[in-house]
Parts: sequence; C-alpha cells; structure tokens
Amino acid sequence: KTKEIALKYTDKVYDFEWINDFSAARNYGLEKAVGEWFMFIDADEYLDENCEEMIKFFNMPEVRAKYNSASFYIRNYGSLDSKRAVNEFLAPRIVRLVDGVKFHDAIHEWIPQPNPHGFFSTVFHHYGYAYVSKKEKKKKIERNYKPLMEEYKKNPTDLRTLAHLCDAVAIDGENYKTFEDIEKVYLEALEVARKKPNEPYANSPYVKAMVLYIINDKFGKAIEIGKEFLEKHDEISIANIAVYFLLTKAYMNLEDYENALESIKKYFEYMQKYRNNELTIVELRFMTLSGLTDSDYDEQLMNAARCENNLEHYDESLNYLEQIDLEDMAYSQLKVYLNIVRDLIRKTENYDKLTEIYQKIISMNDKDKDSMILYLMEQYYMEHPYERENFAKALSSSKINAPYTELMKIVKQENDGKDISDRLMKFIDSVDRWDDGYSEAIYLAMKHDLDITSAINKMSNKVLNETLQMISQAHLEFAEVALKYCQPEKFSDSIRKMLWMVTALENAVKNAQELLSDDKSELYDRFVAVLSDYILNIYNPDLLNPEDVEVLPELHRFGYYMNLAQASLYCGNDISYIRCLKEALRLCEPMKDLVSHYLTEFENSLKN
Repeated sequence: KTKEIALKYTDKVYDFEWINDFSAARNYGLEKAVGEWFMFIDADEYLDENCEEMIKFFNMPEVRAKYNSASFYIRNYGSLDSKRAVNEFLAPRIVRLVDGVKFHDAIHEWIPQPNPHGFFSTVFHHYGYAYVSKKEKKKKIERNYKPLMEEYKKNPTDLRTLAHLCDAVAIDGENYKTFEDIEKVYLEALEVARKKPNEPYANSPYVKAMVLYIINDKFGKAIEIGKEFLEKHDEISIANIAVYFLLTKAYMNLEDYENALESIKKYFEYMQKYRNNELTIVELRFMTLSGLTDSDYDEQLMNAARCENNLEHYDESLNYLEQIDLEDMAYSQLKVYLNIVRDLIRKTENYDKLTEIYQKIISMNDKDKDSMILYLMEQYYMEHPYERENFAKALSSSKINAPYTELMKIVKQENDGKDISDRLMKFIDSVDRWDDGYSEAIYLAMKHDLDITSAINKMSNKVLNETLQMISQAHLEFAEVALKYCQPEKFSDSIRKMLWMVTALENAVKNAQELLSDDKSELYDRFVAVLSDYILNIYNPDLLNPEDVEVLPELHRFGYYMNLAQASLYCGNDISYIRCLKEALRLCEPMKDLVSHYLTEFENSLKN
C-alpha cells in the first residue's frame, strides 16, 4: 500500500509503466527529484525507530558539505515472524544530486557514489526475501532472471553481475537443475575473482562458494576455499568474519572440534576488531556477509560451548554459555542451547547451573520458552534415575518460585520419607497444562493411590500418551504400580478415564519385565478385560465385523480380536481361539509377549 500511504502526505506520486528494467524505473523517479540530495528505499524496507543520526546529518549543512554520497545498513530477514536478521550489508542509497547522476543496469541497479562517501549506522529492515509461499519466490526468480542474463551476456567477466548471478542460480530450479550446473557458475565467478583481486566484488565469490558447498554437505571443499581466501587476502577485510564463521560450520559438521574452535576464536577476534572500528567496512557496500548479526554471534558462542564440551573442557564450555543473551533468542536456537546445557549437566552434574538457566528463562514470561526448558528438565530427570535425588535437591533448594520447583520439593519430601499426599494433590489440581513437564507428579499420585481425575480431564490424547509412555520408561516399577492403581471400578465412569486406564495398562504390559510371573499374568488379564470393555463402549457391537475392523487404530484392532478370542475360549472353540490370538498378534506386534503368554497357557492346559 506504498502508493496509498504516500498520497496521504503528498500529491507528488508518479506512475511508471513497467518495462522489465529497474534502472529505467529509478531514473524516472530521479527525474522528478528536485532536492539537493536523493535517497531511495523499497516498499519492503522500513526505517528503524532510531534514525537520529540520519536526521542530524540532513539538519547540519556543515556536516553535509563534507560528503557526496552515503550508505546505511540494511538487515535482511528470512521470515516474516523473525526479529533476528539473517545478514546485513551497507546499502549505497544516498547521493548528492549533480548533473549526470543516474542509475545503471536493468537488474540490481546501481547509482554512482562519488567520494567522499559517508556511512550511517542507521538501519533499514528488509523482508523482501521472507517469502510467504513458493509461488511468490518463483515469481521473483522469474522476474530477475531474464534481465540478469542479459547483463551477463553483455559483460561475462563483470564480478558484480557474476555475484548476483550466483545468488540467482542457487534458487533457480528450472534453468539450473543440478548441483553441477550451479557450481559451474560459482567456479566461473571464483576464477574471475582470482584474476581481479583488487576489484570491489573480488571477495564475494569466495564467501558465496563456501555457502554453496556447506549447504550441499561438501564441507571439505568449503574449507579449501576458506583457506585459499585467508592466504591471499587483506587481514583488515571484514570478509574475514564471514569466512571464519563459515569455516566453523564446515568443521562442526565434520566433528573436527579442535579446528572449529580455532576458527571460532579467530571469528571472535575479528568481531572485536569490527566493533572497535578496526576493519574496513567498505566491502559491505558490495556483498552481504554472514556472521555479523547478534544471532550469528550467539551461534558461535554455542558452537564454542559444544566444541569445549566435546573436548571435555567443561568449565570453558559453561563460560561460553554464560555469555549468551537468552532474551531475544529464537526458539530454534534456544533448543540447541538447551541441548548443550543438558549434555553438560549430564557430564558435570552441575544442577546449580541448571537452576540459574531456569531462572533466566522463566523471568522472560515466554510460555514457549518455559515449555521448552520444562520439557528438557523433565526428560533429564526421567532419563537419569541415579541422579534424581541430587537433581531434586538442587532444584528444591533454589529460590525459584515456579511449578516445577514445587514438584521437585515434593519429590525431595518423598525421598526423605515424608507424607506428600496433601501437597501433591494441591499441586496436581493447580496444573493447567500437562504437556509442560510434570509427569512425575502423575507417577507419584499413582504410587500413593491418589485421585488424578482433575489431571486426566485436562489432558489431550497426545499428552496422555506421552505422559504415560515417559513414566513407564523411566520407572522400572511402573508395571507393578499400574497393576495396583488401575482398578476398573475407579475408571469406568467416563470414556476419558477408561482411555487413561487402557493406556496406562498398555504401557505397563510393554514394560512388564520386572514383574513376577503371577503378577504378569494378572496384568495381562486386567489389560485384555479393560481393553475389551473400552472397545465395546466406544463402538457399536452390531457394526463391528472383521472387514470393517481393519480401519480401526492398531490397539483397537488388537482389542477386538482379543475379545473374540476370549469369547471363543469361553464357548470351547479352540481353533477359533488360536486363530483370533494369532490375528491379534499380526495386528499389534508390541503385544507379542502378551499373546505368547496366552498361547503358552493354552498349550499347558491341553497337556494337562
């Protein structure tokens, strides 16, 4: 709606008939300009709120007089929802209006930037590459491809055109279908860059080639190109940041942690120089560079932590993690961060550090991030039975006022042999979301024979299954607890509660290795009876038949045939009994031990 918005402020809005030539369109606008300075932006860019520097420049004639052109930063985003930039570059978009100033090239148009040239730290945000659909992306590729190829044919050794052509072919699935087709263009650009090392765009093909090889899993080739660049190029070039950033990616993928760590340290060294204005930034006018954003810096800190962790330097790893700002971290990056934390905690048993991180995250009041760390802590607690006591002790002794901390306090009381019933029931009744990492509360309630109806009523089928599966795999005695707890008379007054009981017994059957023979037999009988009852309650018996039962979920098919088997046994039809048992097994492989149990029982009865 750029045009409509502009019309609210001025009547000087002009239409131009598109002729597939960006320079022609820009020059038409340039002809209408009457000021001393000309500045241009696109409809998919917007100015950052902090633009004081630019305002001062245009309000101070004595400053303006020193310059003839200027650049400002453009941050590119890969998603409409993202607040973190993918990369950034200096856009030469401001020029003093003098005779002869005009745009050149039909695509990726440019305007001469006479010296002295100034640099603004002012930022424009660009979402032009945050495509909402593949159709939109394809449309943009098709729009750019023809004029770009025309420029290439005019001057096939122009590094600026070759750099843009590399970008185009990398996403063009029609004209460049294979990796070899795409690589050929990149190698052509590299060869020209080697012959013209002093041209403004000479470093761009190196960085672009490294990216191409990394995304195509050719990490050795990326390292080879990176090393060549470092041997040949200026140490004060800002492109070094991108090269070390990409070398890190290549080494990390090869699990070469020593070389990765060396690249990371060099990256930090150059980033410090960049922040101290010790690097030449003029190259940012000619290329976008990875590695310059806050998100990239955090990624390198996490890579450093991973390297130190894998090299068994745990204190150094934690030191890197402590430097990361979690506040604006993207969800995907937080997931990586927490996995590193989890691995470190496993190796060091430093639960105090975990409580610090937990405190940081819950203080952000971000439900998604809360859920992620709760899931991580629950998973860790469940997977490390011999560490649970110390884990609970560390969390419960912290000053964090949060539900998971309360649960760990209950666990500690249980470990200390104290009565937890009242406190546990209050906790269960207070929980709104059972997908947030509170499975241990359900297990403790089962163990102490407490009513968990309020919890069951808040669980979706997915959460119910995940909760019981996690508990059953984490506690060797789950089958014994489930057998005692799952009494049909307590769970038969609603379908939801019946489903919960069926699922609990199903998981108990799958994890019944520790049960004594008689208890196992009782568990199997209980499960089959409860499952059969559940099937009869949710399906119309008159509509169920062997032809239609194939469309039912796996466990329901199993229950149907187990019900038929029990009916056949009751009627004395031994052949039908065996046939139904085998059909039940065919339909539900996880129940192999249960079916084998009934087959063995039947064989023994025949012998007797």
